[in-house]
Amino acid sequence: MVITIYSILLVDDSSFMRKYIANILNDTKKYNVIAEASNGREAILKFHSYKPDIVIMDVTMDEMDGIQALKHLVRLYPGIKVIMCSSLGHHFYVDECLKNGAKAFLVKSNLKEILNVLDKVVA
Repeated sequence: MVITIYSILLVDDSSFMRKYIANILNDTKKYNVIAEASNGREAILKFHSYKPDIVIMDVTMDEMDGIQALKHLVRLYPGIKVIMCSSLGHHFYVDECLKNGAKAFLVKSNLKEILNVLDKVVA
């Protein structure tokens, strides 16, 4: 049985949150965080450099927020797999992210679901 390992770009302005999510993902044999970014602008540059399979990105960040970065990445890379993640589960943010090409939206208070969400996105 061949196990596919998916590469992840993790984008969040909180280094604690990036480390927390990276620890969850790197403990699996299926997901590997290959790059991190602290804002949308940096995420775009890192995506160009690393070409990860999946991006997990916060909504609210300085310089360029996650929704702006999502729009830019989807325009440049149709079919990109982006999971938006936020402590704000307000339906406006969820709708805005999904409307602009995110494959899923995850509320940070429910991060225990991240592996299930990733499995659905890569299926």
